[in-house]
Amino acid sequence: MSRTITIRYTNFRECPNCDGRGDDGSSWRPLECKRCKGHGKLVTDVELQDSARGILPRSAYDFNALGEVFLLDFEEDEEIEVIRPADL
Repeated sequence: MSRTITIRYTNFRECPNCDGRGDDGSSWRPLECKRCKGHGKLVTDVELQDSARGILPRSAYDFNALGEVFLLDFEEDEEIEVIRPADL
């Protein structure tokens, strides 16, 4: 049985670049916001639950404002299934 890690986004803030709209604000040229990639919000906290170790301590991973999570305490060849939320 392979290990699974479930990611939960637990806190957000409105993107200061687009004021939560998700675009650059131009009606004639609606481009997605470069900072939040069109979501309108940024991730400020996540929780990871490992099927083998339970809730992981904050020191075991890092993340960025787009919700990308980087595992720090794991072997590169270890097989892990990551379960992400459907959306931000």
